[in-house]
Amino acid sequence: MFSYRCTGLSPLLAACRSSQKVHSNRAFGTSAVKSDADQLVKVGFVGAGGVSFGTAEGPWNHSVRLEKMPNVQFTAIIDPNLELAQKRVDDLSKGAYGHKWKGCDVFKDYHAMLEASSQEKRPDAMIIGVPPLIHGSLDVPQYAMELDLAKAGMHMLVEKPISMRPAEEVERLAQVLHEVADEKKLVIAVGYMLRYNPAIETAKALLKELGRPVASIVGRYNCTYNNIYKPQWWHTLQSGGTIVEQATHFVDAMRYLSGSELDRNSIRAVAVGPDMKLTDMPPPPHAEHEVPYDMRVNRATVAVFRFESGAVGSLNHTLLMHGQNFFTELDLFGDGFHIIVRDPYQKPAVLLRRPHSNDYEQVPLDLGRDMYEKQFDAFMHAVRTGDQSDVRCLFHDAARTYETSWWISEAAGSPVPDGSVA
Repeated sequence: MFSYRCTGLSPLLAACRSSQKVHSNRAFGTSAVKSDADQLVKVGFVGAGGVSFGTAEGPWNHSVRLEKMPNVQFTAIIDPNLELAQKRVDDLSKGAYGHKWKGCDVFKDYHAMLEASSQEKRPDAMIIGVPPLIHGSLDVPQYAMELDLAKAGMHMLVEKPISMRPAEEVERLAQVLHEVADEKKLVIAVGYMLRYNPAIETAKALLKELGRPVASIVGRYNCTYNNIYKPQWWHTLQSGGTIVEQATHFVDAMRYLSGSELDRNSIRAVAVGPDMKLTDMPPPPHAEHEVPYDMRVNRATVAVFRFESGAVGSLNHTLLMHGQNFFTELDLFGDGFHIIVRDPYQKPAVLLRRPHSNDYEQVPLDLGRDMYEKQFDAFMHAVRTGDQSDVRCLFHDAARTYETSWWISEAAGSPVPDGSVA
């Protein structure tokens, strides 16, 4: 019988969802945190690249959002390219929030930071924005970044993809991180920021208001490619490929909106592979020119699947458009209703056709703050107070999105991680 339920969760995810704990006496450095929103938080970055410091590829720039927040001080940037890391510090020290960057140290790796940082300068929270190939492991010590930082008592917001290790290993890592976080009163979140997007928030609220189950979800994620220069992005087992690296945001949004998991056995997918030449590819040695052919990413992928709730879904991803603006859209259908989520990245909008109506209405959205700002507000509030109630994607939840994204990628014929070490 068709029902609207959340089933098939791992024991860890089910337990975590039932108790996103509120810690009133959170460990913070060497002292307990007050429930004061003005508590100073020392922040460090792992990675001096585009996700944290801006890029032409998209709107992401974590540092520019964080530096506008009150009572934040930046104390570390970690990157093997020390020159780039120092340039970030030097440039930002000259800006409107330059005082927050004064004294920020640079390190070649996080081990050097842990060894060198005094307690006064050691970050309370780390933003992890580095290639997934070098973190997110439980079994390979040199890639056990999250576990090492958690054991050192640091809160984290980790960018996706959260790993490039086998999904089973990442699930075990999530279990261990949950135990460490519970012991040390830590927040370990993942940057699935669409959960804070006003269009996604509104769609979720409408589903609750309508009180009717979703029967079908259709996702279209159409990407531009001419500004993607990094060769590792074009390598399936270094970045995850187009589904795990990029369309994973819609995989996560579908899980979040439906409240249900995908049934792995139901997934069917086809793809247009790298034999299709792209006319606006960045020149050599950038992009895929030096990537082995069998590791190059797909140009278009279409997947269909069933949710454990009984609903059906489809995902269409393409890497074909020119320019900078993506085309992204979600459709949610149920008995009598149709919700359209349009362009959540650039100009979010929601259209609704209600039961017993032929017309579509544009639903007002709160566009006062962008999704990245809201994500960091929730994260920093949790760091300061222990209240994780608005942290919408913790690591254990993201591990399910990671696993599900690989299911789709594998169904489309892409290679999957085998546990070997590069």
